[in-house]
Amino acid sequence: MEYVLYVFLFITLYFQIFLLVGYFKRNIGKKHDEQVTDNIIYKNLSTTIIVPCYNEETTVTRTVNSLLALNYPKDKLTIMVVDDGSTDNTWRVIQQFANDSRISLHQKENEGSKFAALNYALNHIDTDLVGVLDADSWVDQNALAKYMEFFADPEVMATIPSMVIAEPDSLLRHAQKAEYDLGLFARKSFAKLDAIYITPGPFSVFRKYVFDTLGPYQEAHHTEDAEIALRMQKHGYKIAYSEKSVVYTVGPKRTIPLIKQRVRWTYGFIRNMFDYRGLLFKKRYRHLGLIVLPIGIFRVFITVVLFPLSMWLFLVPIWNWFQKVSVIGWNPSLSTNIDWFFVNVTQLHVFSIIGVILSVMTIWMGREMIGDRRKFTIDIVYMFFMYTFVAPIWLIRSSYNAVMSKKSSWR
Repeated sequence: MEYVLYVFLFITLYFQIFLLVGYFKRNIGKKHDEQVTDNIIYKNLSTTIIVPCYNEETTVTRTVNSLLALNYPKDKLTIMVVDDGSTDNTWRVIQQFANDSRISLHQKENEGSKFAALNYALNHIDTDLVGVLDADSWVDQNALAKYMEFFADPEVMATIPSMVIAEPDSLLRHAQKAEYDLGLFARKSFAKLDAIYITPGPFSVFRKYVFDTLGPYQEAHHTEDAEIALRMQKHGYKIAYSEKSVVYTVGPKRTIPLIKQRVRWTYGFIRNMFDYRGLLFKKRYRHLGLIVLPIGIFRVFITVVLFPLSMWLFLVPIWNWFQKVSVIGWNPSLSTNIDWFFVNVTQLHVFSIIGVILSVMTIWMGREMIGDRRKFTIDIVYMFFMYTFVAPIWLIRSSYNAVMSKKSSWR
């Protein structure tokens, strides 16, 4: 059974090194790219930002105000707030924006998933670009302006931002802060390799042409942001990543909501991969189809096997110690003298240490990208704790749901 651990660690390390290669490959051409883009005058395209909200009375004001504060020409920006059948005071709260000419307010019945609210809005939009901002997130004032550097390339059909956890106030939110910072590094590598497979709800922006040619959002197992990205990749549409466009979001504060959220995400990933299995192992889709998506699937299912095995390997020494104490008694005296020559360091330990070091390095690189000077913080430790003891729960649950075709709920 230990060989399963070796296989998992080898593939994980291979994937981390693969991302490092992509990251530094982009940096090699960075100086030249900057010299070229300095001579380009970016055109500010007409843009509509959709804010779908369901029971967001406490957060929607901050979200809309962040859009109003964008450093972007007022005559080029429209904000469309869609109250998706909220049962709280969301509709009453957003009436404060009723007299702002840049904002249009809409109300519709809830249809069980966010995609319906987005499609409702798409039917009322005729601007060059269409963006989405979840009502629990807010943007940096220069986020949209920095997107124009990428949309200056006519081949770029969508651009995604750097997402960070804002103002973490619990152990789980601190863990998610480190997790999202690690994700910044991964997104930069994926972008260089043309392998982005999700356009997240917090401030992804598309050319309207995408929806005109590929059709509207789909329910997509409550993960419409992953489905539209996979659909774009299938048709060869380019997705860019603007590392300097920062969007702030809040993660679940407690364990149960976090698990429920991640079950939906992971279940949606698995089911969407079944729907788009034609992307896998095809040279046409290069790094996305040959490496990124297959390893993503592998890491989900291997964790389902690895977690029980890890718990077994963790509990066996404890059981052996308990048996020893029950026979010879417990000696509370402790010795601080350790002879390192007799410390057994296996290949498994070495691989694990290298994996941890690479993970910490990628978090540092992600933070450097957005100008965060903090390097090693306690939230990194929290992240490893979360992935050791909490993540297997949602991975096992979502895998079970996927196999049994048990649909995950949106809320």
